[in-house]
Order: sequence, then C-alpha cells, then structure tokens
Amino acid sequence: MVLIIFLAEEATVQIVNVGAALAVVIAGCLPMSVLAQSDDHGIRMSMSQRGLGEAFPATVNLSQDPGWLVYGFQRDGISYFQVNDLAGRVQVIIGNADGTFWALPAGETQVPVSLPTQPLPVPAKATRSLVYRGNGFVLVRYSSGASVVWAIENQ
Repeated sequence: MVLIIFLAEEATVQIVNVGAALAVVIAGCLPMSVLAQSDDHGIRMSMSQRGLGEAFPATVNLSQDPGWLVYGFQRDGISYFQVNDLAGRVQVIIGNADGTFWALPAGETQVPVSLPTQPLPVPAKATRSLVYRGNGFVLVRYSSGASVVWAIENQ
C-alpha cells in the first residue's frame, strides 16, 4: 500500500511506503536485546533439536565452505555438528559438551577425525579447508588425493 501525502503550502509530494513505515515502528518497539548479536554469534539461534542424521534436515546450513553442508543440533546440553556433502550424504557428526569433542559413528564410510584430545596426523601435502567456525573451535578438512582427515581445532 502506498500513501501519497500532499503538502499544500510547499507544493511537494511525499510518497510513503506504509509497510516500510510499519516495520520501522515495530522494530522501534522491540527490546534491544532481541536486535543485539549474542555471544555465540547467532549459532545458538541456528541450532535445531530435530533432524540429526537426515540428508537435508530442516535447519540452517552453517558451513563456511560452499562445498559442504553443516547442520547444528542441540539437546540436553550437548551440541552436535553434522557435515553432509552436497548430495546429502552424512560425512561426519561431531559431538561437543563443554569443550569435549567426539565423533559419532555416522555416514556410509568411516572417516578419520582428529580431535583436540586425540590428534591424528595430517596427510602429506594436504590442503586445509575451513568448513565451520564455532565458538572457540573450527572444523577443518585436510585432503590430499584420496586421503582425508576431518579435524576439530581449538582457536
């Protein structure tokens, strides 16, 4: 809806988009805490409670790399990060509880996962790809030919 206001004295026309004006009024009424960025950089808002293990769960893709899909889940104080390829095949699922990480036995193939408490060697001449940046850690993929290692690294 467009509202046209004529100002007789100045002979000017102002066109006001009522929808935009209404949005400004509503946003002005919201508490600032709703608009402010949280300490977890919006990650908590993107964490789902359903769909872990699905090919394309109904949640936000958190991936930093366009070649991968990363989905976040949270239940009972534990966070899970599921990495799928673009075809929806689960590659790895990482669990995290208070900074302790582990890999779940998920996906069609067993993929080596390097954890802060159980580091694995990186393949020779491997390319490092940042796939996800979390609160205090990153998930990276090291690949060299057919050799692949997923790694949780502390920041």
